[in-house]
Amino acid sequence: MTKTNTLADIAGEIETLSADLLKVNATIDLLGKSAIDAANKIDKALKDAKDRFATALADQATADRNKRLSSFSDIQVTVRPGDNLISTGFVIRYTKDAWDMSVNAVVPKPHECNGFAALADDAYEYLVTKKPENIPAVIMALAPGKPQEAISAYLAGKARGYFKGGSVSA
Repeated sequence: MTKTNTLADIAGEIETLSADLLKVNATIDLLGKSAIDAANKIDKALKDAKDRFATALADQATADRNKRLSSFSDIQVTVRPGDNLISTGFVIRYTKDAWDMSVNAVVPKPHECNGFAALADDAYEYLVTKKPENIPAVIMALAPGKPQEAISAYLAGKARGYFKGGSVSA
C-alpha cells in the first residue's frame, strides 16, 4: 500500500484498513492461521496509518499556527496601576498585518485593546507563545515561568473578584 502524508489520504487508508480488518476477522474461524496472519498484518498497517495521521495532523496544526502568528510583528502591554491586581488595568498594543484598501496590499497595522479579556485570540496566543517576556511581572508572579498559566490565573481571579492566596498588589 502506498504511504501518503496528506490527512485525506491517510484517513482513506485508515477506513480501508479498518474495513479489511473486519473482513479478515470474520474469516478467522474458517481460514485459521492464514487469516490470523493477515489480520495481524492489517492491524500493524492500521496502527502505522493512525500514527502517521496523528503526526500529519500535528504538523498541519503547527504550520497553521505559525502562519497565523507570522502576521504579528510586535506586542506591548502597558500597566495602568490600581490599588491591587483587581483594579489594575492593562492596555495591549500590537502590530498585525491587515489588508489596506487604500494601498491595495497587506500592511502592518497597529491595534489596541483594554484588558486581556478584549484581546483577540491570535494576539493572545502570540503574546503567550512568542513574546511572554512582555507579560507584566504582576501577572507572571501568579505562575512564575508559565505564561499561559499566569494569564489563566489572572483571568480566573479577575472573574472571581479575588486571587487565591490573598490579595495581590500591583
